[in-house]
Amino acid sequence: MSEDRETMADPGGVRESAPVLAVVVPTYRERDNLRPLTEAIATALAGIPFEIVIVDDDSPDGTAARARSMAQADPRIRVIQRLHRRGLATACIEGMLATAAPYLAVIDADMQHDERLLPEMLRTLREGTCDIVIGSRYIEGGGTGTWAGERLRISRLGTLVAQMVLRRPIGDPLSGFFMLGRGLLDRTARRMSSSGFKILVDLLLSAETPPRVLELPYTMRCRE
Repeated sequence: MSEDRETMADPGGVRESAPVLAVVVPTYRERDNLRPLTEAIATALAGIPFEIVIVDDDSPDGTAARARSMAQADPRIRVIQRLHRRGLATACIEGMLATAAPYLAVIDADMQHDERLLPEMLRTLREGTCDIVIGSRYIEGGGTGTWAGERLRISRLGTLVAQMVLRRPIGDPLSGFFMLGRGLLDRTARRMSSSGFKILVDLLLSAETPPRVLELPYTMRCRE
């Protein structure tokens, strides 16, 4: 299929109303993952008004061009191409600030996060018992997939350090897969350091009052 005719699966129909949920996808060199990822998200969110905000740090592989081509065919896809600046945290923040959706999710483009969890995350937030829902590898029912050895030890150590910094019993504070309401973002965005790659820790530390957190388990998949 040629780039100028890229489309995504449309089980839920093209958006006819304002999105309830924006799924922010920070990218760098992820051109070949865009179509399978957006199709998987569309399948998972069938029946839910959503949009996908792809925030690309000027990838040399043409990720932004591929995303724009897909956006021409589907209005649920939006593209932000950032020039002369990079960083996961700032990409996520800019993507979340660029949408009017009342609920905001962050997910990696490499297919390691389980997009099928998104509807449950949204239902949980809408119940009003928490401010942020985290997709967690380190609670009962979750897992790190094929991770083992040194990589797993480093991840566990980083998690322990983050837990000590936060002084909260959060199982996976370094998760890059989470969802929050716009109110929390609006109250916190200007207070965030926006540096580094661990945006969730930054968000939790920067909040004026500790957000109510709920974790849902998922098992990390192999990177595509």
